[in-house]
Amino acid sequence: MAQDSKRRRSNREQTTAAILDAAEVLFSRRGYTAVSVREIAAAAGVSHALVHRYLGTKQDVYRAVLRRRESLIRDAAPGGQDLFQATRMMLREALQNQQAYLRLVAHSALHGLPYSRTSGRFVATERLVELAEQAAAQGGTGDPGAPDPPFVVASLVAMLLGWVAARDWLLPAAGIEGMTDEQQLAALERVIVDVESLYFPGAAAE
Repeated sequence: MAQDSKRRRSNREQTTAAILDAAEVLFSRRGYTAVSVREIAAAAGVSHALVHRYLGTKQDVYRAVLRRRESLIRDAAPGGQDLFQATRMMLREALQNQQAYLRLVAHSALHGLPYSRTSGRFVATERLVELAEQAAAQGGTGDPGAPDPPFVVASLVAMLLGWVAARDWLLPAAGIEGMTDEQQLAALERVIVDVESLYFPGAAAE
């Protein structure tokens, strides 16, 4: 009896993961509005009814996809790091393993999906805001006109999303299409951390 329950739970977890994987691919390629639950079910190899049973509406599926990937980026810097270290660790996780998720966010934002339809929390961004505010409290730029820490972090996240969304155009446009993925990551990391250093000189350098 217990074995049967464990097997059913395992099957449900595997099916749910397959549904979320399929949904992530479809959402990242076509955006939220252009994808139906039936298409997600077909891509996952399950019935339309099973998607609703396990996860709920399309909006529920979308939120689950966002929560899953956002948490993985946040967990790349689990605690104890300063702003610069956490930024590097989250950036590497995002660019090396979560590009489909980043494209999904960029695509959805550009196509006018309201924030209210998202998970309502972006924990990686929240963590960076928290660290930036701590760094600002330890010693800011001394410029009263400097933007607040949340705005700086939001701008840097926008840089990351824009890079992922438009990289294939930007590299040839700038004449740097010969850069490897690792070179791109290292350079983007340097730019982002240098901006943080400008606004948050109180953050500990590595």
